[in-house]
Amino acid sequence: MTEKKHNIYKLQDKLVARILSTGKLLVYWQLQDEKVRFICEYFYMPEDQAIKSLRLIEHGSSRVLHEAVLPQGVSNWIFKGIKPDVNYYVELGVKRSPETFVPLLRSNSIIQDDDFQLTSDQPPSPRWAGKVSTYTYYENLEGSIRK
Repeated sequence: MTEKKHNIYKLQDKLVARILSTGKLLVYWQLQDEKVRFICEYFYMPEDQAIKSLRLIEHGSSRVLHEAVLPQGVSNWIFKGIKPDVNYYVELGVKRSPETFVPLLRSNSIIQDDDFQLTSDQPPSPRWAGKVSTYTYYENLEGSIRK
């Protein structure tokens, strides 16, 4: 009897926040259903009563500025009324009751400075990046340029 090899592709959970335009914050995520089921079992909560929600939080003060209860099957959300002088992050979680929120994922920090955003995960592109034509060079595993 031969052993079958199974390729298992693990989905990576993520919650990403980006400034979409002035006053708008786009949030998108990927969350495995198994994790929500696990939380429901752990807290003895029927899965159909688990309410997914997003919380917009002021960075530094941990103050919840807005909470959005999510419809079933939604994987992105837009927060409107984002102020340019406030820094944010977002949490995706499950509500056990109106008072109890269990966070499952936390987004990158949105740190705003004047007219552009800085995020903790990805540095901003330089302003000249779209105006330069470049070529690609390749490196070997040790990091030196191939000859």
